[in-house]
Amino acid sequence: MGELKDIHKEIARGLEKHFSLDRVQLNYPLPVRPRRMLGLVRMNGEVFSTDKIMRTVFFRIKFPVFLNVYTTFIRSRIEYDLPALICEVVFVGKKIILVLDVHRTGDVAELEQDKPLFDKLSEIKSRYDDLLAFEMEARGSLAEIVASRAMCRLKIGAAQEARAVELIREYIDAFGEAVVLSPKLSGEALESARKDFDSYLETVVEHDPGIKGNKIFFGKEEGVKRALEMFYGIK
Repeated sequence: MGELKDIHKEIARGLEKHFSLDRVQLNYPLPVRPRRMLGLVRMNGEVFSTDKIMRTVFFRIKFPVFLNVYTTFIRSRIEYDLPALICEVVFVGKKIILVLDVHRTGDVAELEQDKPLFDKLSEIKSRYDDLLAFEMEARGSLAEIVASRAMCRLKIGAAQEARAVELIREYIDAFGEAVVLSPKLSGEALESARKDFDSYLETVVEHDPGIKGNKIFFGKEEGVKRALEMFYGIK
């Protein structure tokens, strides 16, 4: 059994089956209540890294209405060039929106070297037809986001929570195994990965919804700095 409000603890336990997580001390520490939101919005979370992972971010936002957001973002260091894992759990009244995906941080979802991981994730996903019955259609800007064959975008109720936690656990286990097995890049491959990341970062600053939200909460300069430090280790 499991509850999605405890999903960050579940994910941390799943990752720690494969490697240790080292807590990161942020220049912009959490928790925080943005002054622009009159203290009505509370942000909290934890950030970790490893020798292969640039960031494992557990981020929570509590709004003054029936809206709570639990965000997980995991991205490897550039020299290991793995896809990123994203898990977004949004409680809206009695409904729960779950977005779970592993994909490349760029304009493609998957490269040839990612095939073993995505084959495994696709096999896991195929065993959750009961949850996929609650699949939510992407609309607006969401429809334009590059999605992989691992993508799950669901709108569920409390009766499906435990099953959703099982799905996330399996994804985390498969992802953790991929991290452990990932080879280190060098030479031209590493240089290409760095260029791709720099190009991606430019796009993120201009268009990422999370950074846009941070600008609203903290102002343009501080909002960008907070987001880049938390999610990409850039100070």
